[in-house]
Amino acid sequence: MATKLKPCPFCGQPVYLEKKPLWQGSHGYPGCFEYVIKCNNKECGCRINLLQNDTVYNTDEEARKNVIKAWNTRKWFGKE
Repeated sequence: MATKLKPCPFCGQPVYLEKKPLWQGSHGYPGCFEYVIKCNNKECGCRINLLQNDTVYNTDEEARKNVIKAWNTRKWFGKE
């Protein structure tokens, strides 16, 4: 079940969830990922990723749910 993401708190534009690898070439954690939520508006540039919220420390589902919950509750922004 997909969770709907709230729009950007700064510009009101839609956002998207990106799954990014935590490695490049031979550096990093092969097979591990982090989730980032980004605003579609390139001029706004709003984004969120959570420290240690990746598949090194969490399951894939937990990492995804954690960043979505933080985005939608606006706890990182000081608003709820």
